[in-house]
Amino acid sequence: MRAYVLPAEGGSPGFADVAVPQPADDEVLVRVTASSVNPHDALVASGGAARYMTYRYPVVLGSDLAGTVETVGADVHDLTPGRRVFGLVRELVAARGSFAELVAVPRAWLAAVPDGVDDASAGALGLAALTALRCVEAIAPAPGDVVLVNGATGGVGSYTLQLLAAHGATVVATARPGEEEQHVRKLGATGVADWSAGDLGDQVRALRADGVDAIVDLVNREQDALTALASRCLRTGGRVACTGHAADPDRLPGIRATNVRAEVDQDALRTIAELAGTGRLHAPITAIFSLDEVAGAFAALRTGALGKLAIDLSTATPHTSPEQRTT
Repeated sequence: MRAYVLPAEGGSPGFADVAVPQPADDEVLVRVTASSVNPHDALVASGGAARYMTYRYPVVLGSDLAGTVETVGADVHDLTPGRRVFGLVRELVAARGSFAELVAVPRAWLAAVPDGVDDASAGALGLAALTALRCVEAIAPAPGDVVLVNGATGGVGSYTLQLLAAHGATVVATARPGEEEQHVRKLGATGVADWSAGDLGDQVRALRADGVDAIVDLVNREQDALTALASRCLRTGGRVACTGHAADPDRLPGIRATNVRAEVDQDALRTIAELAGTGRLHAPITAIFSLDEVAGAFAALRTGALGKLAIDLSTATPHTSPEQRTT
């Protein structure tokens, strides 16, 4: 089958013919129709994820997926061929991925696509929606809580804004004036701090003189930076969730600090499906690329594109066998 792969250590991503995966007893073979790009995918593609992942070449790239069930393993009894599903590839081994015609994944990494949710939207949920859900769970917002979302304009931030609004929280989002500010306000932010215009802590305090109840930080990877922001902005007894593993509880006394990793399970995927199916969570897609254009999607991601960049695999160049290529 045709796939977008990292062929070897130090190599460059490109298209290749790879073997069709065979599902294990607890796995499902999915014909992929839609996906999206995430910063994690770009890190895997660059080889940079090798510091925490094991690479098995050729690495098929891509995490998010939506499509239809092709076949199921012997131990899977609740899905049948033709069923629409969505989910993600989530493991510490870089090998299988969703930028391919077919992918075999554990049943636990999939959920049924709700009625009324199209393939593009389902394919853009995956990693970003799951990460946002885990962040919101970590800070456990109550109605009326004021929450700062630092890094609000990307995929995870866009989903986080929606989830916080659904919890009845008041959201302050970081965004530059113009298109970025319009984007975050549309998704539920009521206050906006321009991260490019000076000290972020001072701007948040200008908007909320008494501080905020919680922070979801999707930007900082340095403990000093996150500690300074949390100390400046959080009220006593506040909470912070960080995806950059910069939260140090010892440096934030009286604050509940959590480093978030997007662990996947059926409950989380069912929650995302239910929210998407009822319209409380929608995929903030701002551009759609074909699989043949995936390199362009990665380039757009590097420039800081808003929301989610979707990949449409339904129009990808089909695989041809060696016999077909020579006739």
